[in-house]
Amino acid sequence: MRAWEAAGRTAASLVRDGDRVGLGTGRAAAAGIRALAERVREGLRCTGVPTSPASARLARELGIPLRRMRGPLDIAFDGADIVTPGGLAVKGAGGAMVRERIVGDAAGRFLVLIDDPKVGDTLDPWGILPLAVVPFAADHVSAALAHLSPSRRPARSDDGLALIDVRPPEGCDWEALDREIRSIGGVVDTGLFHLVPGDVLVGAPDGTVRSVDRPGGAG
Repeated sequence: MRAWEAAGRTAASLVRDGDRVGLGTGRAAAAGIRALAERVREGLRCTGVPTSPASARLARELGIPLRRMRGPLDIAFDGADIVTPGGLAVKGAGGAMVRERIVGDAAGRFLVLIDDPKVGDTLDPWGILPLAVVPFAADHVSAALAHLSPSRRPARSDDGLALIDVRPPEGCDWEALDREIRSIGGVVDTGLFHLVPGDVLVGAPDGTVRSVDRPGGAG
């Protein structure tokens, strides 16, 4: 998709020579990885820290040197399922949100790549909050959140965690609900993220890019 390619090129253009770069997971992140690989072929020196085996395979195939997660990163980029203009976001449709949070927290700058359909005034249009849970506690967590219609995914995360999707009621306070969920024993992480709005890059089909807190124009 051209919108993701535009956002990916913008993210890759912000990587400096010698940077340690967090590589996210999903289609938008893959566009960023491809754009970064073009810069590597042109002579940019950097190392990538992938958040999933899929991202590692793509980066390796494209010639981006990889390293393990160790110490701080200079910059990272990833996708998201929905982001508000204030930077509240849901990630985790691909189940990699724990590694994505670790990489994002370790990065001096965390860029998120989306297109216009993934911008929402609230998170309600998405309507799903993914959870990463210790498998032993999966039934316990599901029972505690029965009022949120939990559904457990058949596959586990790359770290062996159970993945449970819950459905916050329309109009609820997602941040308050997130705090409630995190207080339940066995919950490792959720897909609710707080992002810097100026670092959320919204690509458009015409190839332009803006930040999520701007109604239009180049980001």
